[in-house]
Amino acid sequence: MSTGNTKKPEIDDLLRRALADDLPPEAEAGMRRRIARFRETKAESAPARPWGVAARAWLFRRTVWAALSILMLVAGLLLQGGKPRGPLVERIAAIKTEFASLDTTRR
Repeated sequence: MSTGNTKKPEIDDLLRRALADDLPPEAEAGMRRRIARFRETKAESAPARPWGVAARAWLFRRTVWAALSILMLVAGLLLQGGKPRGPLVERIAAIKTEFASLDTTRR
């Protein structure tokens, strides 16, 4: 909700001319009072948080996620390249390559 009062006189005049006979003055005054009360309650209940705090919190969360992503990538690379392959893994890889070459020759 915007607490600032940004009035546009040309739009207000257009609405008054277009809806001149639709709204009685008592109803308009009542609506203005209700809107003013609503704005007052919203302004009182909303905590005053400066934009700098929200921006810093958002930037901190984003930085943490970026750092975690980089750490996960590094961990994956270290896990892949750090261990030598076992004999079972070598046999399975050899069988997979043989099946892959058989599949291409059948076509």
